[in-house]
Amino acid sequence: NVLVKRLALVPDANAHYQLGLLLMLSDSNRALTELASASSMDPQFDIAVQTLRAAIAVSDTESDPANRLIAIGRGLGLVEEWGLAENAFEKAVSADAKNAEAWAWLGEARQHNGGALSQSKGQDGSDDLNRALALNPHDAIVRALRGLYWKRQGNYRQALTEYLQAAQIEPDNPAWQSSVGDAYTQTGDLVSALAAYQKATQLAPNDATYWRLLAAFCSDNDLYVLDIGLPAAKQAAQLAPNDPQTLDVLGWSYSNAGLLYNSEQNLLHAIKLSPNLAIAHLHLAENYLRQGNNASALNELNLTVQLDKDGTSGQMAAGILKQYFP
Repeated sequence: NVLVKRLALVPDANAHYQLGLLLMLSDSNRALTELASASSMDPQFDIAVQTLRAAIAVSDTESDPANRLIAIGRGLGLVEEWGLAENAFEKAVSADAKNAEAWAWLGEARQHNGGALSQSKGQDGSDDLNRALALNPHDAIVRALRGLYWKRQGNYRQALTEYLQAAQIEPDNPAWQSSVGDAYTQTGDLVSALAAYQKATQLAPNDATYWRLLAAFCSDNDLYVLDIGLPAAKQAAQLAPNDPQTLDVLGWSYSNAGLLYNSEQNLLHAIKLSPNLAIAHLHLAENYLRQGNNASALNELNLTVQLDKDGTSGQMAAGILKQYFP
Protein backbone atom coordinates (compact mmCIF):
# COMPACT_ATOMS: atom_id res chain seq x y z
CA ASN A 1 0.00 0.00 0.00
CA VAL A 2 2.83 2.40 0.81
CA LEU A 3 4.44 1.78 -2.58
CA VAL A 4 1.12 2.21 -4.39
CA LYS A 5 0.49 5.54 -2.62
CA ARG A 6 4.05 6.63 -3.37
CA LEU A 7 3.67 5.86 -7.05
CA ALA A 8 0.37 7.73 -7.14
CA LEU A 9 2.23 10.86 -6.04
CA VAL A 10 5.60 10.59 -7.78
CA PRO A 11 6.71 8.15 -10.52
CA ASP A 12 9.68 6.23 -9.15
CA ALA A 13 11.58 3.41 -10.91
CA ASN A 14 12.71 1.77 -7.65
CA ALA A 15 9.18 1.85 -6.24
CA HIS A 16 7.85 0.21 -9.42
CA TYR A 17 10.55 -2.44 -9.12
CA GLN A 18 9.87 -3.14 -5.45
CA LEU A 19 6.14 -3.37 -6.09
CA GLY A 20 6.81 -5.73 -8.99
CA LEU A 21 8.86 -7.96 -6.69
CA LEU A 22 6.10 -8.05 -4.09
CA LEU A 23 3.53 -8.96 -6.72
CA MET A 24 5.54 -11.87 -8.16
CA LEU A 25 3.73 -14.43 -6.00
CA SER A 26 0.23 -13.00 -6.05
CA ASP A 27 -0.32 -11.31 -9.42
CA SER A 28 2.31 -12.08 -12.05
CA ASN A 29 0.62 -10.03 -14.78
CA ARG A 30 0.61 -6.91 -12.65
CA ALA A 31 4.16 -7.72 -11.54
CA LEU A 32 5.25 -7.72 -15.18
CA THR A 33 3.64 -4.31 -15.70
CA GLU A 34 5.41 -2.81 -12.68
CA LEU A 35 8.76 -4.36 -13.62
CA ALA A 36 8.44 -3.06 -17.18
CA SER A 37 7.79 0.43 -15.81
CA ALA A 38 10.90 0.22 -13.64
CA SER A 39 13.01 -0.90 -16.58
CA SER A 40 11.71 1.78 -18.92
CA MET A 41 12.37 4.50 -16.34
CA ASP A 42 15.84 3.33 -15.32
CA PRO A 43 18.06 1.01 -17.41
CA GLN A 44 19.90 -0.20 -14.29
CA PHE A 45 16.92 -2.50 -13.67
CA ASP A 46 17.08 -4.07 -17.14
CA ILE A 47 19.06 -7.21 -16.29
CA ALA A 48 17.10 -7.98 -13.12
CA VAL A 49 13.80 -7.38 -14.89
CA GLN A 50 14.81 -9.72 -17.73
CA THR A 51 15.62 -12.40 -15.17
CA LEU A 52 12.30 -11.98 -13.38
CA ARG A 53 10.37 -11.98 -16.66
CA ALA A 54 12.05 -15.26 -17.58
CA ALA A 55 11.11 -16.72 -14.18
CA ILE A 56 7.47 -15.75 -14.68
CA ALA A 57 7.54 -17.24 -18.19
CA VAL A 58 8.87 -20.55 -16.83
CA SER A 59 6.31 -20.45 -14.04
CA ASP A 60 3.50 -20.02 -16.55
CA THR A 61 4.52 -23.25 -18.30
CA GLU A 62 4.19 -25.27 -15.08
CA SER A 63 0.88 -26.97 -14.31
CA ASP A 64 1.94 -28.02 -10.82
CA PRO A 65 1.41 -25.25 -8.20
CA ALA A 66 4.58 -26.14 -6.26
CA ASN A 67 6.72 -26.06 -9.39
CA ARG A 68 5.25 -22.69 -10.37
CA LEU A 69 6.29 -21.31 -6.99
CA ILE A 70 9.76 -22.87 -7.30
CA ALA A 71 10.26 -21.10 -10.65
CA ILE A 72 9.30 -17.76 -9.11
CA GLY A 73 11.50 -18.37 -6.09
CA ARG A 74 14.50 -19.25 -8.22
CA GLY A 75 14.04 -16.03 -10.20
CA LEU A 76 13.89 -14.00 -7.01
CA GLY A 77 17.04 -15.73 -5.79
CA LEU A 78 18.86 -14.89 -9.02
CA VAL A 79 18.28 -11.19 -8.34
CA GLU A 80 19.36 -11.64 -4.71
CA GLU A 81 15.88 -11.23 -3.24
CA TRP A 82 16.31 -14.23 -0.98
CA GLY A 83 13.80 -13.12 1.64
CA LEU A 84 11.01 -13.15 -0.94
CA ALA A 85 12.47 -16.32 -2.44
CA GLU A 86 12.26 -18.10 0.92
CA ASN A 87 8.62 -17.08 1.13
CA ALA A 88 8.01 -18.59 -2.32
CA PHE A 89 9.70 -21.86 -1.40
CA GLU A 90 7.77 -22.06 1.88
CA LYS A 91 4.57 -21.75 -0.13
CA ALA A 92 5.88 -24.44 -2.49
CA VAL A 93 6.41 -26.98 0.29
CA SER A 94 3.00 -26.08 1.69
CA ALA A 95 1.49 -26.78 -1.73
CA ASP A 96 3.32 -30.13 -2.00
CA ALA A 97 5.18 -31.42 1.04
CA LYS A 98 6.63 -34.27 -1.05
CA ASN A 99 8.34 -32.02 -3.60
CA ALA A 100 12.04 -32.67 -2.98
CA GLU A 101 13.28 -29.70 -5.02
CA ALA A 102 11.03 -27.33 -3.11
CA TRP A 103 12.63 -28.43 0.16
CA ALA A 104 16.12 -28.20 -1.33
CA TRP A 105 15.52 -24.66 -2.58
CA LEU A 106 14.04 -23.70 0.78
CA GLY A 107 17.27 -24.86 2.39
CA GLU A 108 19.27 -22.81 -0.11
CA ALA A 109 17.21 -19.68 0.63
CA ARG A 110 17.62 -20.09 4.38
CA GLN A 111 21.39 -20.24 3.99
CA HIS A 112 21.37 -16.96 2.08
CA ASN A 113 19.13 -15.28 4.61
CA GLY A 114 21.55 -16.10 7.37
CA GLY A 115 20.41 -14.64 10.66
CA ALA A 116 16.97 -13.12 10.68
CA LEU A 117 14.65 -15.65 9.07
CA SER A 118 16.72 -18.78 9.52
CA GLN A 119 17.98 -18.43 13.07
CA SER A 120 14.59 -17.36 14.36
CA LYS A 121 13.37 -20.76 13.16
CA GLY A 122 16.46 -22.54 14.42
CA GLN A 123 17.38 -23.65 10.92
CA ASP A 124 20.35 -23.12 8.63
CA GLY A 125 18.86 -25.00 5.70
CA SER A 126 20.44 -28.36 6.53
CA ASP A 127 17.19 -29.87 7.83
CA ASP A 128 15.42 -28.89 4.61
CA LEU A 129 18.23 -30.33 2.48
CA ASN A 130 18.16 -33.59 4.45
CA ARG A 131 14.41 -33.79 3.95
CA ALA A 132 14.86 -33.19 0.23
CA LEU A 133 17.38 -36.04 0.04
CA ALA A 134 15.05 -38.39 1.93
CA LEU A 135 12.24 -37.57 -0.50
CA ASN A 136 14.28 -38.04 -3.66
CA PRO A 137 17.96 -39.06 -3.55
CA HIS A 138 17.97 -39.34 -7.36
CA ASP A 139 17.21 -35.67 -8.06
CA ALA A 140 20.20 -33.82 -9.54
CA ILE A 141 19.05 -30.41 -8.24
CA VAL A 142 18.77 -31.78 -4.71
CA ARG A 143 22.26 -33.25 -4.96
CA ALA A 144 23.75 -30.06 -6.42
CA LEU A 145 22.21 -27.81 -3.77
CA ARG A 146 23.49 -30.16 -1.08
CA GLY A 147 26.91 -29.90 -2.72
CA LEU A 148 26.71 -26.13 -2.52
CA TYR A 149 25.76 -26.36 1.17
CA TRP A 150 28.79 -28.53 1.98
CA LYS A 151 31.06 -26.26 -0.06
CA ARG A 152 29.99 -23.30 2.07
CA GLN A 153 30.72 -25.37 5.17
CA GLY A 154 34.25 -26.00 3.88
CA ASN A 155 33.60 -29.75 3.61
CA TYR A 156 34.84 -30.13 0.05
CA ARG A 157 34.97 -33.92 0.05
CA GLN A 158 31.31 -34.13 0.95
CA ALA A 159 30.56 -31.46 -1.66
CA LEU A 160 32.43 -33.54 -4.23
CA THR A 161 30.36 -36.60 -3.33
CA GLU A 162 27.14 -34.68 -3.92
CA TYR A 163 28.29 -33.13 -7.20
CA LEU A 164 29.45 -36.51 -8.49
CA GLN A 165 25.98 -37.85 -7.72
CA ALA A 166 24.39 -34.97 -9.63
CA ALA A 167 26.70 -35.61 -12.59
CA GLN A 168 25.86 -39.31 -12.51
CA ILE A 169 22.13 -38.55 -12.54
CA GLU A 170 22.49 -36.01 -15.37
CA PRO A 171 25.70 -36.93 -17.22
CA ASP A 172 25.01 -34.48 -20.05
CA ASN A 173 24.68 -31.42 -17.82
CA PRO A 174 27.85 -29.29 -18.10
CA ALA A 175 27.01 -27.34 -14.94
CA TRP A 176 27.46 -30.42 -12.79
CA GLN A 177 30.79 -31.19 -14.47
CA SER A 178 32.10 -27.69 -13.69
CA SER A 179 30.94 -28.09 -10.09
CA VAL A 180 32.76 -31.42 -9.93
CA GLY A 181 35.84 -29.65 -11.29
CA ASP A 182 35.64 -26.99 -8.61
CA ALA A 183 35.23 -29.58 -5.86
CA TYR A 184 38.17 -31.63 -7.12
CA THR A 185 40.25 -28.42 -7.14
CA GLN A 186 39.35 -27.74 -3.53
CA THR A 187 40.37 -31.27 -2.53
CA GLY A 188 43.71 -30.90 -4.35
CA ASP A 189 43.06 -33.34 -7.19
CA LEU A 190 43.96 -31.05 -10.09
CA VAL A 191 44.19 -33.86 -12.65
CA SER A 192 40.58 -34.92 -12.06
CA ALA A 193 39.51 -31.28 -11.88
CA LEU A 194 41.01 -30.55 -15.30
CA ALA A 195 39.25 -33.57 -16.80
CA ALA A 196 35.91 -32.41 -15.38
CA TYR A 197 36.28 -28.86 -16.69
CA GLN A 198 37.26 -30.19 -20.11
CA LYS A 199 34.25 -32.50 -20.14
CA ALA A 200 32.01 -29.50 -19.44
CA THR A 201 33.34 -27.76 -22.57
CA GLN A 202 32.76 -30.92 -24.58
CA LEU A 203 29.15 -31.06 -23.41
CA ALA A 204 28.54 -27.37 -24.20
CA PRO A 205 31.07 -26.34 -26.85
CA ASN A 206 29.12 -23.21 -27.82
CA ASP A 207 28.74 -21.87 -24.28
CA ALA A 208 31.46 -19.38 -23.35
CA THR A 209 30.91 -20.00 -19.63
CA TYR A 210 32.57 -23.41 -19.57
CA TRP A 211 35.52 -22.35 -21.73
CA ARG A 212 36.00 -19.41 -19.35
CA LEU A 213 35.89 -21.68 -16.30
CA LEU A 214 38.44 -24.03 -17.86
CA ALA A 215 40.76 -21.13 -18.68
CA ALA A 216 40.42 -19.66 -15.20
CA PHE A 217 41.18 -23.04 -13.63
CA CYS A 218 44.38 -23.35 -15.68
CA SER A 219 45.57 -19.83 -14.86
CA ASP A 220 44.62 -19.95 -11.18
CA ASN A 221 46.54 -23.21 -10.75
CA ASP A 222 49.37 -22.45 -13.23
CA LEU A 223 48.50 -25.62 -15.11
CA TYR A 224 48.82 -26.04 -18.90
CA VAL A 225 48.26 -22.30 -19.39
CA LEU A 226 49.78 -22.18 -22.88
CA ASP A 227 48.50 -25.54 -24.10
CA ILE A 228 44.95 -25.55 -22.67
CA GLY A 229 44.16 -22.41 -20.68
CA LEU A 230 44.93 -19.66 -23.19
CA PRO A 231 43.24 -21.48 -26.12
CA ALA A 232 40.19 -22.00 -23.91
CA ALA A 233 40.12 -18.31 -22.99
CA LYS A 234 40.37 -17.34 -26.68
CA GLN A 235 37.49 -19.68 -27.50
CA ALA A 236 35.41 -18.11 -24.72
CA ALA A 237 36.17 -14.63 -26.08
CA GLN A 238 35.12 -15.67 -29.58
CA LEU A 239 31.80 -16.85 -28.21
CA ALA A 240 31.28 -13.85 -25.89
CA PRO A 241 33.46 -10.97 -27.14
CA ASN A 242 31.80 -8.31 -24.98
CA ASP A 243 31.51 -10.22 -21.71
CA PRO A 244 33.67 -8.53 -19.04
CA GLN A 245 34.31 -11.74 -17.08
CA THR A 246 35.45 -13.52 -20.22
CA LEU A 247 37.77 -10.66 -21.18
CA ASP A 248 39.16 -10.66 -17.65
CA VAL A 249 39.99 -14.36 -17.87
CA LEU A 250 41.53 -13.86 -21.32
CA GLY A 251 43.67 -11.06 -19.91
CA TRP A 252 44.64 -13.18 -16.90
CA SER A 253 45.54 -16.09 -19.18
CA TYR A 254 47.73 -13.86 -21.37
CA SER A 255 49.42 -12.56 -18.23
CA ASN A 256 50.21 -16.06 -16.95
CA ALA A 257 51.48 -16.97 -20.41
CA GLY A 258 53.90 -14.03 -20.20
CA LEU A 259 52.15 -11.96 -22.90
CA LEU A 260 51.78 -8.83 -20.79
CA TYR A 261 50.76 -6.35 -23.51
CA ASN A 262 47.87 -8.55 -24.72
CA SER A 263 46.95 -9.12 -21.10
CA GLU A 264 46.80 -5.41 -20.29
CA GLN A 265 44.66 -4.58 -23.33
CA ASN A 266 42.05 -7.22 -22.54
CA LEU A 267 41.93 -6.34 -18.84
CA LEU A 268 41.47 -2.65 -19.66
CA HIS A 269 38.67 -3.61 -22.05
CA ALA A 270 37.00 -5.68 -19.33
CA ILE A 271 37.20 -2.75 -16.90
CA LYS A 272 35.84 -0.35 -19.50
CA LEU A 273 32.79 -2.60 -19.92
CA SER A 274 32.45 -3.22 -16.18
CA PRO A 275 34.29 -0.59 -14.10
CA ASN A 276 33.37 -2.26 -10.80
CA LEU A 277 34.66 -5.73 -11.71
CA ALA A 278 37.08 -6.10 -8.81
CA ILE A 279 38.86 -9.22 -10.04
CA ALA A 280 39.80 -7.47 -13.30
CA HIS A 281 41.40 -4.64 -11.30
CA LEU A 282 43.28 -7.26 -9.26
CA HIS A 283 44.53 -9.03 -12.36
CA LEU A 284 45.54 -5.71 -13.92
CA ALA A 285 47.46 -4.86 -10.75
CA GLU A 286 49.35 -8.15 -10.96
CA ASN A 287 50.05 -7.45 -14.63
CA TYR A 288 51.53 -4.06 -13.72
CA LEU A 289 53.67 -5.64 -11.00
CA ARG A 290 55.08 -8.04 -13.58
CA GLN A 291 55.83 -5.07 -15.83
CA GLY A 292 57.54 -3.25 -12.97
CA ASN A 293 54.93 -0.48 -13.06
CA ASN A 294 54.46 -0.24 -9.30
CA ALA A 295 52.61 3.08 -9.30
CA SER A 296 49.82 1.75 -11.54
CA ALA A 297 49.78 -1.53 -9.61
CA LEU A 298 49.28 0.35 -6.33
CA ASN A 299 46.35 2.27 -7.80
CA GLU A 300 44.66 -0.89 -9.06
CA LEU A 301 45.18 -2.70 -5.76
CA ASN A 302 43.61 0.14 -3.80
CA LEU A 303 40.68 0.16 -6.23
CA THR A 304 40.22 -3.59 -5.76
CA VAL A 305 40.08 -3.21 -1.99
CA GLN A 306 37.53 -0.40 -2.30
CA LEU A 307 35.34 -2.42 -4.64
CA ASP A 308 35.53 -5.76 -2.80
CA LYS A 309 36.73 -5.09 0.74
CA ASP A 310 35.27 -8.25 2.28
CA GLY A 311 35.41 -10.44 -0.82
CA THR A 312 38.09 -12.76 -2.18
CA SER A 313 39.55 -10.22 -4.63
CA GLY A 314 39.68 -7.47 -2.01
CA GLN A 315 41.39 -9.70 0.52
CA MET A 316 43.94 -10.88 -2.04
CA ALA A 317 44.63 -7.26 -3.00
CA ALA A 318 45.09 -6.35 0.67
CA GLY A 319 47.61 -9.18 1.03
CA ILE A 320 49.58 -8.00 -2.02
CA LEU A 321 49.56 -4.43 -0.68
CA LYS A 322 51.14 -5.63 2.58
CA GLN A 323 53.74 -7.63 0.67
CA TYR A 324 54.77 -5.04 -1.94
CA PHE A 325 53.75 -1.75 -0.35
CA PRO A 326 54.25 -2.15 3.43
